[in-house]
Amino acid sequence: MPSNIAEGYERGSDKDAIKFFYYAKGSAGELRTQIYIGMEIGTIHKQTGLSWIQEAQEISKMLSGLIKGRTP
Repeated sequence: MPSNIAEGYERGSDKDAIKFFYYAKGSAGELRTQIYIGMEIGTIHKQTGLSWIQEAQEISKMLSGLIKGRTP
């Protein structure tokens, strides 16, 4: 995620930045899925996983804000 955000900012255009912010948002969704899987198979403690999922959702909301801020 952080690399997508950095690349988006470095591209120099709002269109490219938005595209990479969406990539980062997708990665946040993938992370949540992996956390759910880890919880299901017992490699991530439920409380820890739920906390991480909440943090990933907050990051997705922040990315939505970045996208809206760049959308004409």
